[in-house]
Amino acid sequence: MPNVERRFNIRKTSDGKPLIEMELFHNTVPSLSSAMLGFEVLSGITLEQARELAEKMNDYIVGVIVTAK
Repeated sequence: MPNVERRFNIRKTSDGKPLIEMELFHNTVPSLSSAMLGFEVLSGITLEQARELAEKMNDYIVGVIVTAK
């Protein structure tokens, strides 16, 4: 298994909607070290569906690339 640099986690927003957050490890993307990257999901997605999506993201996404324009 490769050295994973991120993990996707689920939390609820203040209004109870699921949110997928990306937690970075190893400071591999220094420009994001003080930022939180989150993904809003479609309205109506349940917490369990968001959790399943985050698990798939953890299984299939191996890294994060940030490029300045």
